[in-house]
Amino acid sequence: MPSSPEILRAVNRSSVYGLVSRWLIHDLRNPSQALTLISELMQLDPDSEDDPPENTIRDATGHLVRSLELLDRVLRIPARVSEPRPVSLREHLEFLAALHHVHRIPVTLNLSGAVLTSLPAVSAVEDHLEHALLNLFLNATEACEGRPEATIDILTTVGDGKVLLEFRDNGRGIAPELRDRLFQPFATTRTDRPFAGLGLVVARDLVARVGGTLELDSERRDGACFIVTLRTWK
Repeated sequence: MPSSPEILRAVNRSSVYGLVSRWLIHDLRNPSQALTLISELMQLDPDSEDDPPENTIRDATGHLVRSLELLDRVLRIPARVSEPRPVSLREHLEFLAALHHVHRIPVTLNLSGAVLTSLPAVSAVEDHLEHALLNLFLNATEACEGRPEATIDILTTVGDGKVLLEFRDNGRGIAPELRDRLFQPFATTRTDRPFAGLGLVVARDLVARVGGTLELDSERRDGACFIVTLRTWK
């Protein structure tokens, strides 16, 4: 019988990866529609020399390939691996950047403070780390909904055998009544989404499984800042 944390993780994973899959499926419609339109135009006037279709076809097919690769990654079955291994943090941050580009929300994602740093491999479980970071990314994007000039900054600091990863946003911040129970299941003010209030709980559990930590920067009042600490691989 699965333990309670495992049930929460499975429920949250279904919600998170289902949401991201819908982003990608929606994104796939644009190049598909472009290819369909070009095909119809070529049938109507195959000898037309106006607006050669090659560039549109090349861009659309490239778009399709990139989105399908992301969708394949999102829909894959998690590996049954629980032992930490060396994992590229940079690759996971680039994955978040790709998803942000696909979603096209009016929120700026700034990774300049993270990916320009020379990042060592961290000790983690690949699927668990991806799941945890997705939760933090979605948490930040939701906090920024409707905010003018919304920004998410992701920064990294390396030292003493650890990597500190900060997710900072200038969103609505943490409601005072939630601060003391922020990492408890279903601690949320959102009532518009099923199974809301599990992201931070699951993210902390997944990070803790490999000896890391996830904490709220309690001093920050302009938006929110969550700090993940991971051990470097030795």
